[in-house]
Amino acid sequence: MNEGLLDRLEKYGFSLYMIRITLAASLSWVAVHSLYGDQYLYFAPLAAILITQASVKASLEKGIYRLIGIIIGGIVSLIVGQFFDVGAFSILLILLIGIGIATACRMNIQAVSQVGVTSVLALTFYHNDYVLWRVAETFIGVLIALIINMIIVPPNRFVKVKALALDGSLLLSDALKGLVGIRRDSSKDNNMLEQAGKLLSASNQQQKEMFYTIAHYQCRGDLKGLIQATAHLKTIHSYVKEIADDICLLPAHHANSDWMLEVLEATADCIAVYGTKTLSKAECQRSLTDCLHRARDLQAASFSELQGRCSLSSVRDLGALFSHLNRVLEEVERASSATYVVAARPSTAEITRAIRLIKKGLSQKL
Repeated sequence: MNEGLLDRLEKYGFSLYMIRITLAASLSWVAVHSLYGDQYLYFAPLAAILITQASVKASLEKGIYRLIGIIIGGIVSLIVGQFFDVGAFSILLILLIGIGIATACRMNIQAVSQVGVTSVLALTFYHNDYVLWRVAETFIGVLIALIINMIIVPPNRFVKVKALALDGSLLLSDALKGLVGIRRDSSKDNNMLEQAGKLLSASNQQQKEMFYTIAHYQCRGDLKGLIQATAHLKTIHSYVKEIADDICLLPAHHANSDWMLEVLEATADCIAVYGTKTLSKAECQRSLTDCLHRARDLQAASFSELQGRCSLSSVRDLGALFSHLNRVLEEVERASSATYVVAARPSTAEITRAIRLIKKGLSQKL
């Protein structure tokens, strides 16, 4: 869907979520009516409305919970309905049995509540075919809602998700630079680290959801590379959190020193350059290899100099800090190598084309 068109529609209340629900419910009613006629037509649209969520994965989970709840509730109500008429005692009995089974099986709360709803409805409209109708039409509604969720997606989603990961990497770099002299009661740098983690996690979650959408099938190769890069950045984020804890334990004359600022800035530059080169189309004049060499040299020189003039306890604390700093550089190097392999790997279409040309050349020679 065009982004400009979607923005204009949202001004008049036609959001993407509303469009999905409307189409899913309408198509579910049409499908059930064409298959079964006029019996229980409302179950399929109702299921489509209730399980449609912002993502395919969330809709699938809710649809599964609903189907499980309907099956368990329907079976229990059919068994109880054979022996008791509709009344307070029979409703109490089926709720105790149905919800008890669902709770004992540690089912999701949505499935548990659906057991209760289906049990009461199945007993009230007691009919041998009621449960079968309900399961079949609910399945149709869930299936159509999932298909609609897979087709109708936000425009330019891949670009936005990639930009989200880029913002997270740059914010992570800034957070590392700002750790000089950090104290445990300092909220500014901790907030930057927390915000960077949220951006990377949000991007990672949306990337996984995009695998279920038809619209992004063509960019699955790029999507796999983006997922891989984001995973490396999340690992780097965990190391930066360890670095923040290490600096908090250092004496003030180490935490606020010039060498600390220089080492942290050199290490942070590696994260920023990697994020820019991998997640952005903007040209980056700096070489990641040169940044990594410079950061390693600074770390080695600083730690070597400090060892000769620090106490044993200080050397231990500094050793933990430099160990995490080195892990950041190693992870950036691994991420860069993995990105190069993904970029250099030919696509399936290119391989097929090459094989076709080779076969054509051989046939002409023969």
